[in-house]
Amino acid sequence: MKYDFDIIIIGAGSAGLVVASGAASLGAKVCLIEKDKMGGDCLNTGCVPSKSFLKAAHLSKDIDESFKFGLSIKEKQIDMKAVMGRVKEVIESIAPHDSKERYEALGVKVLKGQARFLDKHTLEINHKKIKGKKIVIATGSEPFVPEIPGLKTIDYLSNENIFSLDQQPKHLIVLGGGPIGLELGQGFCHLGSKVTIIDRNDHLFKNDDSEVGPLMENIFRSHGMTLKLGSSIKGVEKKADQIHVTIETPKGLEIICGDQILVSLGRKPYIRGLNLEGIGIDLSSKGHVVTNEKLQTNIKNIFACGDVTGPFQFTHSANYQAGLVIRNALFPLYSQTNYRNMSWTTYTKPEVAHVGLTEQSAQSKGLLGKTLMISLDSVDRAKAENDLNGFLKIVLNKKHQIIGATLVGEKAGEMIPLVSLAIYKKLKATVFQNLILSYPTEAEIFKQASLEMLKSAFKPWQKKIIKKIFFIS
Repeated sequence: MKYDFDIIIIGAGSAGLVVASGAASLGAKVCLIEKDKMGGDCLNTGCVPSKSFLKAAHLSKDIDESFKFGLSIKEKQIDMKAVMGRVKEVIESIAPHDSKERYEALGVKVLKGQARFLDKHTLEINHKKIKGKKIVIATGSEPFVPEIPGLKTIDYLSNENIFSLDQQPKHLIVLGGGPIGLELGQGFCHLGSKVTIIDRNDHLFKNDDSEVGPLMENIFRSHGMTLKLGSSIKGVEKKADQIHVTIETPKGLEIICGDQILVSLGRKPYIRGLNLEGIGIDLSSKGHVVTNEKLQTNIKNIFACGDVTGPFQFTHSANYQAGLVIRNALFPLYSQTNYRNMSWTTYTKPEVAHVGLTEQSAQSKGLLGKTLMISLDSVDRAKAENDLNGFLKIVLNKKHQIIGATLVGEKAGEMIPLVSLAIYKKLKATVFQNLILSYPTEAEIFKQASLEMLKSAFKPWQKKIIKKIFFIS
């Protein structure tokens, strides 16, 4: 069979861009298809705009608390147009790196339009057929909007349109207490909006270690956020200029009224129009493209990576999977996925970062040896910067190797990669004791963890022998 391309990638988000640039740099003939904006969700409606927005929001909170550092700032004004204007500027500054022009300069054929499978090697786009020896599905995900009575009759917000706001919400009602809802909810709270978070779970951060939820819930409430936990959403109705959300709480029915509503109830894979089922590609019960450990679908020349596959919906996991797809699609290397040092960060204030296994998951797998807990308020730099609401928890296996960690603090996302490296190298908790770190830095919390591990390693009888041999009795 004659092919037009060695590899065709559907989707120019994080995963698709990595595959396209990597394959092209290796000399493959590459086609990249995108129906919307280059850069996908991460650049246009996800990571980049949200973190740009949160910088302004968290700075606003720092101004509110500047009195703790001896400063007096009497007046603070929020210009929502200017805040969102900067968000747009940041997107525009990064966009050239993900642009059609850049990728065409790399040798990639970029086509704009909806791709549709005709068979395992053939796609239809813009009424034309193209053939690829290998095809990669990297179409990402989109907001999941459940069938809540009345919801689709109102103009609700999601991550796809919230950064277009030019007026600050007076009362933002957030449906869902996952990372998107908590980050944006707290952000608008810091800018002065009243914020109510509604979530069906009894505690937030259900995928993190059990100590995280109660701590962060107290912090959110202290910042002025209202949390309606253990609550289900029964219906939404627009009355005049107000949105009424009826919820079932542990105490009964309640109506929450606000002027804006953010839907952040999870995400679903974007597979519309691809005709995946038509050519026999297996999908999960939630619509994800099913892949093996090599990221192949059940049709071996078709691969998938990024949000469309799961199990993680992060830009960094998409990039990791894309690297494996390059190796497995172009070369017979058969690299397999390994998520044991997968990390994630929720960019609230303070941040919540995690890598590897939680204590609960390690226990369920029979891998749990012990845990180490160090409070952030024991670290000098944290005291100097008033970054006291946090901790480091390290999960060890029975060989005392690090298999997981949770870190809560203002710089948690920047610090957690140190543990990711330790897990990847199968190191023990005592490894941090050998590091020579700048003083003062909050990373010293890792050395404190190593010291605690060393102390606990000595048995009473060993301490007696050491004292008798080396010290004055």
